[in-house]
Amino acid sequence: MSELPLHHKSLVELRNLLAQRELSSRELLDHYVARIEALNPAVNAVVTLDVEAARTAAIAADAETASNRHTRPLNGIPITVKDALAVKGVRSTGGAVEHAEHVPDQDADVVALVRRAGAIPFAKTNVPRWSGDIQTYNSMFGTTNNPWDHTRTPGGSSGGAATSVAMGFTGFEIGTDIGGSIRFPAAFCGIAGHKPSYGLVPCGGYIDRIDYGLVEPDINVHGPLARSVDDLEMLLFLLAAPRPERSAAVGHRLPLPRHERIDAFRVAVWSDDEACPVSADVRAAVERAGDVLVSLGASVNRGARPGLNADASSQLGLWLVAAATAPSMSDDDFARYHAIATSPDTPPEVAASLGSFTATHRDWMVADVARQHLRQQWNAFFQQYDALICPVAMTNAFPHTQEGSLPERTVLVDGAERPYMELLWWTVLIGGVYLPATVIPVGTSADGLPIGVQIVGPYMEDRTALAVARAIRNELGPMQFPG
Repeated sequence: MSELPLHHKSLVELRNLLAQRELSSRELLDHYVARIEALNPAVNAVVTLDVEAARTAAIAADAETASNRHTRPLNGIPITVKDALAVKGVRSTGGAVEHAEHVPDQDADVVALVRRAGAIPFAKTNVPRWSGDIQTYNSMFGTTNNPWDHTRTPGGSSGGAATSVAMGFTGFEIGTDIGGSIRFPAAFCGIAGHKPSYGLVPCGGYIDRIDYGLVEPDINVHGPLARSVDDLEMLLFLLAAPRPERSAAVGHRLPLPRHERIDAFRVAVWSDDEACPVSADVRAAVERAGDVLVSLGASVNRGARPGLNADASSQLGLWLVAAATAPSMSDDDFARYHAIATSPDTPPEVAASLGSFTATHRDWMVADVARQHLRQQWNAFFQQYDALICPVAMTNAFPHTQEGSLPERTVLVDGAERPYMELLWWTVLIGGVYLPATVIPVGTSADGLPIGVQIVGPYMEDRTALAVARAIRNELGPMQFPG
């Protein structure tokens, strides 16, 4: 058992404490609520509470444990839930004023899965409107602050979720990720996150527009945010399932990691790229991850790359993400982005990505065929290598930047102004082709902020990425948390 305080203990540790009756679910819930009451005002991660119903569920979970009927893997674990995921009977807004008082009559698929496993939802965490930003703020609930530096963003769109995990408000969280919404917050807040392979986890009940939940957007996935890699793997086993309407005939099997020993792994390290240069701190963190693997005996190649044009691949990924998120946009937003896309003053790469907002279905099919060719090239790469380590973004957590539209913003990287949309370069390069990626902290910036890296695995071989991440974190020691 770690020496960490109760609120920073891992899910694995909490589950053991509850099962051994050294801790009750009611005590853990009250502990989280007390921390939220004391610390949430400074970070603004939690936006809705449903404590009384959760206390009733916690008492029932404790009774189940006391009667030796404790068979559910998450029995009695209280959790906060990202506000983009529907929770039955609890206000769930998606960060949009149109759903300001919306109370769903059923859980999102992933919420239903963890509730069935014994988890107890008791609060909702903040998101940007329709989960459509790399930061976390909206007109109803305001801005969520990074737990390490309140002047900076925790990332988005799962910024409230990641902050809740880092601050010890919850046993774990579930994020969503179409352009990096699990990976940015995990990296910026110094926690562990896993973006599953596309199609591995059901995504019904995702509140990304008014008529949400009937379709699953292209590229979008739901996955865990937690305080250890072991937690991520436990949760992935529970979340990996077919969509409910397919469950009568379809099941999921998670392949074992490719190797039992870390010294058998072949890992490529891609720490920088001239098409999207990263900060010196980020580059050093990625290289450090490679150094750790070398020290553990793994075969590490720092020059290996998939046989593709990385910049063109990333731009295609951005186009596909924009196409998938376009239905969430209001008419006014749509008109504004279309004007930016067609303006002669807009950089060509930005205009190309925004062009998907007015694309035809044929355009999308052509882009999808191009993606399938890229997936074949990635598959060939993973015949030679088991995993790839690369940046999450070109910088770590940056100051709150909310003026103007996304294409009009800039971010300072090592003293140079860079386009805001360029933050997506590394995440859409990976997510656009459906690959799994585990994010773990592997260092700190010069100003003391955590830096996370992506460990990318072959499609549907999520446990291979998790195995490499676990080896690195085991060598680096327990994660550090604020407060």
